[in-house]
Amino acid sequence: MKLSTKLMAASVATLVGAMLAQNVGKLSPQEQKNQDVATKEMKDILQYGHIELAEQYIAPIYIQHNPNVPTGRDGFLKFFGPRAKPEPIKDEWKNKPALILTSGDLVFYLFDRTAKDPADPSKTYNYNWFDMVRVDNGQIQEHWDTAKKAPPQGGR
Repeated sequence: MKLSTKLMAASVATLVGAMLAQNVGKLSPQEQKNQDVATKEMKDILQYGHIELAEQYIAPIYIQHNPNVPTGRDGFLKFFGPRAKPEPIKDEWKNKPALILTSGDLVFYLFDRTAKDPADPSKTYNYNWFDMVRVDNGQIQEHWDTAKKAPPQGGR
């Protein structure tokens, strides 16, 4: 297991443990600010396609642990910019997280997802996806998720 994977697993375990130990839903003012910043990335930038908000909410030295997305804000923009299809931002999520946990500078989102069954594409199956970010100084500094390295474009 790579060090970054171990760090991610330890961070998730620490976050979940901390949230279970405290009264869930009672965030400090700083934790609420951190969750609000994280939601700007997850909902407004990624779900509603407003990539222009990245400069405000994503740090220039953003550390990306998804193996398919380059690190740094410029890498984020290069990857997501061509995929962005901006829509008016609404209060509600397009794909609402099943769970949001915030502890200190870490914000964890758990999403329910559905995909085609690779063994039988006529069927679907349900699975979970998580995103976790570290927020400092009002910007997202680091991101983890459950992504695996994708095959090269045009080939397998």
